Amino acid sequence: MGVSPQMFLTADELVELTDSHRRQDQAKWLLENRFAFFYSRLGNIKVLRAHVEVQFGLREDVQTDPEPNWAALKKTA
Repeated sequence: MGVSPQMFLTADELVELTDSHRRQDQAKWLLENRFAFFYSRLGNIKVLRAHVEVQFGLREDVQTDPEPNWAALKKTA
């Protein structure tokens, strides 16, 4: 499965969001402002574009169920 190039913020967008070029400062800002992020295998910070849009109220947060609804499979008597 390929990842859409628009799925994550670009490096320039991350700098614009955090006002910093340094990864350490970017991570600090993201943590302080409650933005979810993770590090790639190469140590780059990855922020989902959809998460940023939710944080700024540009889209609704879509919650996913962590487990299937097993009760829906049970027969009702």
